Amino acid sequence: MRFRWLWPVVLLALAGPVPGVFAQYEVPGSASSVFSSAGDSSVQSRYNKAKKGANISEWVKRLGDDDPDKRLDAVKSLGDSNDPKAIDYLIQAVNDADPRVEAKAVDYLGRLHAADSTPFLIQKLFTVGTKDKLRQRIVMTLGKIGDPRAGHPLLQYVMQDGGNADIRGAGVYAIGEIADQSIRDELKRFSEVEEDPRIKRLADEALIKIATRQPPPVTRNPASFPTALDAALATDR
Repeated sequence: MRFRWLWPVVLLALAGPVPGVFAQYEVPGSASSVFSSAGDSSVQSRYNKAKKGANISEWVKRLGDDDPDKRLDAVKSLGDSNDPKAIDYLIQAVNDADPRVEAKAVDYLGRLHAADSTPFLIQKLFTVGTKDKLRQRIVMTLGKIGDPRAGHPLLQYVMQDGGNADIRGAGVYAIGEIADQSIRDELKRFSEVEEDPRIKRLADEALIKIATRQPPPVTRNPASFPTALDAALATDR
């Protein structure tokens, strides 16, 4: 036949790529790789939905599951959702019986900078029976959140807890991250009497952070009619 020489090519095309032959010549971003990745992404998406649930209501239901692994997956899904509604359920998960679940919930509250969780985390910090590992996580999370309401309670905890130096050091570091101006004098007095040189150094560093941190701008509701001073300032600008 005239086109008998085409049969090997046709057979190779029908058989698909030979492993190890075309891989080294595949061009990144080529049409084949794009279609392949798109298919993989679709399959992965369906798998994630089947495993973790498609929405918050499903994940909330799994927080009450008897299987701690499912509760842990629910916390991860809620934390990754970036939905403000998830914060209340993450706070709820901090009281979970499984230490992995409660630790992950605390971590996500810090990652989301969930200021609404500040009062609860402070209460959990002072609650009798809270494990030291969780306490250390809580004080670091309060530092990440940066809510000024946590400054005084953290300093109070550091001053009254003479046992665990790691938690006290983490608390002082968190105070520096929050940088609440209102506790500067109290923190300075604490630094002067603290006997642990490591914690004293952290307190001094926190004082520097507080001194150098610029306070947030004060927002004012604009008046209906600007005052003469406001008009003059606007003219200067």
